[in-house]
This record gives sequence, structure tokens and C-alpha cells, in this order.
Amino acid sequence: MGGTLGLIAGSGSLPIAVCETAKKRSVAVVAVTFNEANATGLGGLATVYTHPIGKVGKTIKILKSAGAKKVVLIGKFKKAMVFTDLMLDVTGAKIMAKRIMKRDSSIMLSIIEELEKNGLIVEKQTDWLPNFLPPKGLLGKHKPSKDVQADFDYGFELCKDLAGKDVGQTLIVKGESVIAVEAVEGTDETIERGCRLAGGSGAVMIKTSRPKQDFRFDIPSVGLATIEHLVSGGASGLAVEAGRTVVVNLPEVVAACDEAGLPFVAI
Repeated sequence: MGGTLGLIAGSGSLPIAVCETAKKRSVAVVAVTFNEANATGLGGLATVYTHPIGKVGKTIKILKSAGAKKVVLIGKFKKAMVFTDLMLDVTGAKIMAKRIMKRDSSIMLSIIEELEKNGLIVEKQTDWLPNFLPPKGLLGKHKPSKDVQADFDYGFELCKDLAGKDVGQTLIVKGESVIAVEAVEGTDETIERGCRLAGGSGAVMIKTSRPKQDFRFDIPSVGLATIEHLVSGGASGLAVEAGRTVVVNLPEVVAACDEAGLPFVAI
């Protein structure tokens, strides 16, 4: 394939997975990250630049100067960053000024519009994450109990509805009652809070996409860290949306669920 891929990288392992896919396709990667921790994880896989998230104009200049024509936005971008000092450049200030409502999707769509206005094509995240989307069905060897399945069924459509309202993409449920809803804290903290409020046992996690998910950004994902938090919190199951939720290192995640006795299904 060849060429250069631009990567706007948040935290977590997904940016690394994109770089590994690019390497297999003989595609060079130039990455922009927003803190040194994220940059360190990409060392050896990409040419990496680090600066504040609000400097959108600088990001565009770096990507175009490197010869990138296609860009992937991927990784965790904390919602709380919207309410901190973004150190905006002129382009970033224009984007924020247009978005009185500081929704995740609203801001990200504005950034994508700016990238595309400058001749960059923003790729679907799933185009660079082959084999990361699980099919419908039981993913591990442990079947959910009747109570756990009831919580999955109860929580799934509710989670979809809340995700569509840009509230969050994760629910913690126990006894067909919502215990915690993902907000600005992110998934891991939601798990910890929900399991604690559930009394340390019996809660399940549901993760879905938005009903009109834009796969260029913020695709829901789970990974080994998700399982570690669920097991630590005494959770009783995990359900994700089939074909629309990324499972990073799927075989390892399934193995971790099996070892912990945690039912894992795709709905």
C-alpha cells in the first residue's frame, strides 16, 4: 500500500494497534499526541509529535507536512479535557466558538470538518482494526446465569438510548436496576463506582455504540484493563454490542474472562 498515515492519538492501546496494522501494510505513520505518556507508547512505531489538544491548526500543519493524506483519530480522549485549559490556537478557538454545547460528538465532528476542509481524509477507525469486532453470541466458555442475562437484556436498549443522547456508552446494572452511567470519568472509573455501589458483587457491564455511530471517532471499546476492573469489582458479566464494539486483543480478553469465570457475550 505504501504512503503515510496521519494518526491523532489518545491514550490506550488502540493507537498502537493502528500503527501495527499500518506496519503490516507498509504504511508509515506520523502521530500527534497530547501528552508524553501517549507519545512514549508509540515510540518506534511512528514519528511522534506532542502538543496540547487545542492546537488544531498545528496538528493539521504537521500531518500535511509529513505527506499524510489519510488520518485516523483513535484512543481515549477524556471528556474532562473539554473543561480544562486547552491552550487553543486560532483554529482550535474557532472550533470551540462554533460549539456552545461541549458534547463529545459535536466537538469531534468539528475537528473532522476542519481536517477535511484542509484536504485530509478521516478514515473509519474500524478500517485499521481488523478482527477486533466480535460476532454475536457467547464469546467465552461461561454462559450467563438467568439473572445476569436478564440484566444484559434490560441494560442493552437503555444503554443504546443513553449513548444516542451523548451521555455515555457504558452502563453498570444489577437486579435490572441501573447502578452507574458513564459520564466524564470514563469507562474504568464507571466500573469501579458501579461495582462499589452494587456492594462488590453481582453487577454487570453493558457497552454499546451510538445508534448513529460515526466510526471515524469514539468507537466503543473494551480490553484487558476492562476485564481487570470488572474482576476487581466482583462483577458477574460483560456484554458488548456485536459488530460495533472493538475488543482489543480479542483472544486474550476471552481467555481472561474464561480464567476469571466471567460471562462475556456480544449482543
